[in-house]
Amino acid sequence: MTFAKIRIESRDDCAKALHGLMQRGRVTVLRDQVLIVPSPALEWLTAERVSFTLLESLHHDDVVQTLRNHLTHAVQ
Repeated sequence: MTFAKIRIESRDDCAKALHGLMQRGRVTVLRDQVLIVPSPALEWLTAERVSFTLLESLHHDDVVQTLRNHLTHAVQ
């Protein structure tokens, strides 16, 4: 399965997207309104007219590495 790392600029859109996506599958939330979602979630976001910016397409190993990097940089 492939994943997408996206940013949703609007806080209201981000809340709407997070609520809808959590009901449909797995969502990883990072800081600054960045989400990692399964690729099929992009279709739902488009259908719901939630504007987002695709930052990166990821495979499962990339997701794991992103989370490890994110956690390592947070501890200082």
